[in-house]
Amino acid sequence: MKRIGITFVALLAMTVPAMAGHVATIGTGTCGSCHRTNLITQHGGFAATVCQTCHDSTATAVKGTIASGVAGQPYTCSNCHGAETHLSKHGDYATNFATYNGVEPVNGGIWTAPSSYTKVTPAAKQYQLCVKCHSSNGLGATTNSVSSVTGPSGLLLTDQAMEFNPNNRSGHPIVTGLNNYPNSPAPKALAKTQLTAPWNVNVGTQTMKCSDCHSIDGKLTGVGKEWPYNSATGQLWKLSDAGNTRLFCKNCHPITNTNNTHSEDNHFKYPCVYCHTRVPHGGKVSRLIVTFTSGLPTRYYPDGKGGGTPSLEDKLLRYTKATSASRYDTPSCDADCHGSHENRTGEAW
Repeated sequence: MKRIGITFVALLAMTVPAMAGHVATIGTGTCGSCHRTNLITQHGGFAATVCQTCHDSTATAVKGTIASGVAGQPYTCSNCHGAETHLSKHGDYATNFATYNGVEPVNGGIWTAPSSYTKVTPAAKQYQLCVKCHSSNGLGATTNSVSSVTGPSGLLLTDQAMEFNPNNRSGHPIVTGLNNYPNSPAPKALAKTQLTAPWNVNVGTQTMKCSDCHSIDGKLTGVGKEWPYNSATGQLWKLSDAGNTRLFCKNCHPITNTNNTHSEDNHFKYPCVYCHTRVPHGGKVSRLIVTFTSGLPTRYYPDGKGGGTPSLEDKLLRYTKATSASRYDTPSCDADCHGSHENRTGEAW
């Protein structure tokens, strides 16, 4: 018995240096933004099947990494995965989402992060795979929907589970139709005339997928692919540019002659993001409106960093949704654009 005990201790001592490499932090470079833990945890914890993932692998890179390993050496993602990135795999994720495991957010009230996430194995809807990473589930804790992870654009990534929460007052219908947004004042959905085909049917009950707006390379998709800047001028898109097919919103919205606010000549000079959020996933205020008040996250400002704001007299501070697209009036907003807007009870960030 004593010999068995000594042998076990000796074997354990032999494995300690090798295990040190397995439990060292493996996240490096861009991988480290999300993958901050160690080799074993990242692959599912201590379990026979997890060990076999690497040690029974036939992949040349994996076999080579194990063969050339040095006891106690920390491994990096690129040792086995090479230069492959999640971005390069987005096309597969979007098309074959049902072959991957996802999560369903457990939503809270207006503009609050999910309290938890329920595993969905496999994902039944595309967004369940997307928010597995693009939310506090994958990005870690967020502050007012903004993470500490910098995306390919050079701007901080946002919590899309929080943005698409149906308890918000506005959003694109990824999780459910807009008629199912309990905190959205009527009319919840846009009118048919405010949408172009094929989105001008089943308004209020239809849903969409993340890939309807985002292509496999993570960029915008459609005929118009520019937002929020006009590449020809380097300036923010304005209402006066509404006829330009490069404007991303034109893929689904006619923009002009859809409500009496957009038809107001005095508004033509203003950038779209002076009224609407730069990140148009969802928001605390109806119709994806931004109010330049204390609760607005810096990521949702015109420049995506807390700047680019309109002048003091042009800042939108409160908003009230009209009962129809043609019934907006100066009291709908609180702003000093023309010295006549006053709204002290409307929605605000």
